[in-house]
Amino acid sequence: MALDPTSKIPKYLQIRQWMLGMIGRGKIKIGDKIPTEEELAKKFSVNRMTVRQALDELVLEKMIVRKRGEGTILVSTKPQGYVYGLENISSFNDDMELHGIVPIHEMLRMEVVEPDARIAHLLELGPKQKAILTVSVKKVENEPVLIEKSYISHDEFEKILDMQLTDSFYHLLVEEFGVELHHSTQIFHAVLPAQPEMDIFEITEPEPCMMLESTIYDSDEIPIEVLYSYYRGSRYRFKANSGEYFFSKKNK
Repeated sequence: MALDPTSKIPKYLQIRQWMLGMIGRGKIKIGDKIPTEEELAKKFSVNRMTVRQALDELVLEKMIVRKRGEGTILVSTKPQGYVYGLENISSFNDDMELHGIVPIHEMLRMEVVEPDARIAHLLELGPKQKAILTVSVKKVENEPVLIEKSYISHDEFEKILDMQLTDSFYHLLVEEFGVELHHSTQIFHAVLPAQPEMDIFEITEPEPCMMLESTIYDSDEIPIEVLYSYYRGSRYRFKANSGEYFFSKKNK
């Protein structure tokens, strides 16, 4: 089987989608051993690292487990968690669609607000400038997994108040406003959700969440958005690629 080299979907995710198709059609059942990395690499004419990436996704989603001496076993036919990668700016919709998942987006609030000092500082707003706040919940299979609170400049994006935000917010910024989403800074906090977040997540007891504060900039270092994302800890895993270990000896 050949992968599509022209697809925007990376090869490892194409392999993951093939695996999900095999599982969905009952070709691989719970308790079955899945093909080895060597077998899959030969099947798709890729190196083992590409295959390993695909399998790592399924491990993080708690669909497969690696057992020493037994191989890799299917333990669930559906993802039990979702992976957030830190390599590029992306939206929840983009991430889910790349993984073959149809997400649900519900807008809870959209209003013009007086930003607090931190938001005003991060967005570089003047003393009398306002911000547009949107609060939305993202669901997978009707389960709330992510809450997003987004702040953007009211002066710059006022027209967005008259638009339907049903698709990717970032697609809208790029296509309708000509914004370049060049890079971002991201700060993570481990938190327990307050009552408003618990109500949105539809949970009665607090469970650990990861709160991500991100500021997105264009290529001129002008801030575009400040975003607070609340990820359910029981549903999300975070993935970052790191570079080579660097050890520097001090001069004696």
